[in-house]
Amino acid sequence: MRLLVTAAICLGLILPLAAEAQTSRLPSKSRSERQVEDINRNIEQNQRLNDVQRQIQTEQNQLRQDIDRQRLFSNTPSPFRNCPVGAAGC
Repeated sequence: MRLLVTAAICLGLILPLAAEAQTSRLPSKSRSERQVEDINRNIEQNQRLNDVQRQIQTEQNQLRQDIDRQRLFSNTPSPFRNCPVGAAGC
């Protein structure tokens, strides 16, 4: 039992080091790979920006509709009416 625990601990320490050694030997990215990644990153950033702008426009349109609806259905009297003083309708 102790042997299995010791082996598991050793493997737990050795495997991450071996994986690190493998990745450190990989060649660096080529110029074209970096350009592709930059282009993809820019495309994603532009899409996020467009999504935010679309959301803002949608919210602004909703607010305009709410304000227009409120103005249309409000019962505020017109200041240009000629009503006698104390009249119920004014």
